Amino acid sequence: MEPLRLVQAIGSRHKGGAQRFTMRLVEAMEAEGVQHGVLVKRGGWTEAELGKTNVKIHSLPFGGALDLVTPIRYPRILKEARANLVLTHLERATKRTPRGPWVHVARLGGYYALEDYARCDYLIGNTPGCLDYFRSDGWSDDRIFCIPNFVPELELGVNKARRSDYDTPDDAPLIVWTGRMEHEKGPDLVVRALAEVPGAYLWMVGSGRFEAELRALAAELQLNDRIRFLGWQDNVHPFLAAADIFVCASRFEVFGNVVLEGWSHRLPVVAVRSPGPEHLIRHGETGLLVPNEDPAAMAAAFREVLGDRDFAARLAAAGKEEAMTTYSEATIMAQYRALFDELLARGVVGKRVAA
Repeated sequence: MEPLRLVQAIGSRHKGGAQRFTMRLVEAMEAEGVQHGVLVKRGGWTEAELGKTNVKIHSLPFGGALDLVTPIRYPRILKEARANLVLTHLERATKRTPRGPWVHVARLGGYYALEDYARCDYLIGNTPGCLDYFRSDGWSDDRIFCIPNFVPELELGVNKARRSDYDTPDDAPLIVWTGRMEHEKGPDLVVRALAEVPGAYLWMVGSGRFEAELRALAAELQLNDRIRFLGWQDNVHPFLAAADIFVCASRFEVFGNVVLEGWSHRLPVVAVRSPGPEHLIRHGETGLLVPNEDPAAMAAAFREVLGDRDFAARLAAAGKEEAMTTYSEATIMAQYRALFDELLARGVVGKRVAA
């Protein structure tokens, strides 16, 4: 069988959890020595971040009907790379991927509109729920696969953010939330929960259109003295390293990369019940799950963890073990390589939906 010559493509200019994980996968494949370039949307966050690495990137407009550049350059790049497998992320790059002798696989980290993926040979979802969603649209089991996300092993000596730099006492309990400040990510639930955890501080690492409402809520609840809005940070690790608890408050989360990030820092994790965290966390063993739309229950979970150091340490250690075994980079990359070898042996699906 011919060796894998992989090209990846992501047509998003935004920054978020999906883009962060794509970056991890791109860099991991580069380290494997099988990647022959990455196509990114011109002028986006992904292009800027990959420009800091040794990854070979090609920037394309990935525009709409008036984009005449992408249809010409995209197939040319694939042919020059002699690509035999193209892995696409998100719908824009997927829809613009040309047909050819390469196997086309799309990776989905959510329940996206599947008509945008109809021309793919195969789909990868990151949870069993994704596979159920694919099946509901008529995809057969021999064309869909589940490979979860991974968390990279942290380098020793992560620079811990100094609490004093953010007007936070060293001896105060510290809860950290990260993400896009959108209603679906539940940051308001964390703010309301903080009101019932006296003495605790909250660092909110992220930005978004919901921020003004969050600041108003913090003022209304008289919590401005205990909440720090730290803005978007490309590197969240120093802030997690300074925390006592990590919280995932998403009202709906397909997977929950942030849970893995919390585990990787040996933090007890409190998460709202939704498909991703429920799949990842064993309640009471690797973290605590609380009902959706229930700040009081979230506050109770915070108090339970902060009030019992031994329990907090057990949760943190079990979560760390889960991250470094089931969801380690080595484990997940082995799954990708095995799947890609199998798909190359199968080749392009004979009958695909017409363009």
